This record gives sequence, C-alpha cells and structure tokens, in this order.
Amino acid sequence: MIVSWKWLQDYVPLKMSADELAHRLAMSGFNHEHTKTVGDDLAIDLEITSNRPDCLGHLGIGREIGVLWDVPFRMPALELDAKGPDISTVCQIRVECPEMCPRYVARVIRNVKVGPSPDWLVQRLATVGLGSVNNVVDVTNYVLMECGQPLHAFDLERLSGGALVVRAARKGESMVAIDHRKYDVEPGTCVIADQRRPVA
Repeated sequence: MIVSWKWLQDYVPLKMSADELAHRLAMSGFNHEHTKTVGDDLAIDLEITSNRPDCLGHLGIGREIGVLWDVPFRMPALELDAKGPDISTVCQIRVECPEMCPRYVARVIRNVKVGPSPDWLVQRLATVGLGSVNNVVDVTNYVLMECGQPLHAFDLERLSGGALVVRAARKGESMVAIDHRKYDVEPGTCVIADQRRPVA
C-alpha cells in the first residue's frame, strides 16, 4: 500500500519525520518497503498484512497513526444530497454469486461531464502510482486509495438492459478494460456484467 505524506495530513497531524513514521509503523506490523519523493510529496510504501484490510487506504493508515501518536484522527465529513427516484426504477442490481460478492450497491449520478481532473487530484494519484484518466475514473481511484473500497463507474446509457449483474464469469467470455485492451475472463471469476457481457 503506497500512501502519500501530504494526503495523510488531511486526517492526522504529522509532527514526526517521515523516517520516524515509517519506523514506528514497521514496529507495529506494517513493514516499510521504501519511501520516495514524488514531486513535492513523499510516497511511503507499506506492506499490509492480510489480517489488516482496514489499512488498505489512507483512512486506515491515518487511524493507525492517530493511535500510535495519540493524536486526533479527522474523518472526512460526508454530505450526500440524494434526490430523484429510487434506483430500482432506473437500474436493476442483481447478485447471482453471493458467495463471491455478498453485497453490491449502486448510485445513479446524472448530468456528469467527463473531462480532466483538477491538478490536486492528479498529483495525489501520481504520488501513489496511478495515472490520471479522466475525472470520473480518477475519483473512483481516489475513493479506493482513500478508504480501500473498490469502486466502478459505468455509463448507464451503455449498459445493456439498464442492469448490473454480479455473477461468475462463463467460459469464453472476455471484456474490454479501461486501458482499451481485451482480456479473457477465467470461468468462475467474479464479474460485474450488464445483460449481455462482463463490464468489470
């Protein structure tokens, strides 16, 4: 898990040096791989063990720092202005493989204009090793790197049948990924599909 020194400061005060931070995190179970400078930021590479999925994002590492240094942790405020019809009237969600994905949720956001991301977002993603694609893709990557929660964005008008089906891949299926390359999907792999094909 690569975390940004500047990004962590959104959640906890970092009064220690980067070396002290890395050492103390390592002593508490997060092996420090390396720290490197990226622009005007530091990318701190930590090994996260399988029993600590809560630390697969900046929020989790920030909480750990708060505990280790006894400093306040600031959780970002969540403001959600939901309006419009119930999502079930706009897009159907169906989970066919609860053993692989017990829960899948979706939200419809209308009037989105796809374009470049603001510089601060591009810089944060670059620090953790991710390139900018566009504002929609970048914000999903931001959420992933902030809280460790994978997120996908789909164009509702391009989903066949206006549905998302979480299911096991079938023999012979393939999908085109964000890099515009076609990938074969192994049978049994958990996929998110529309009514015709896997889309993620």
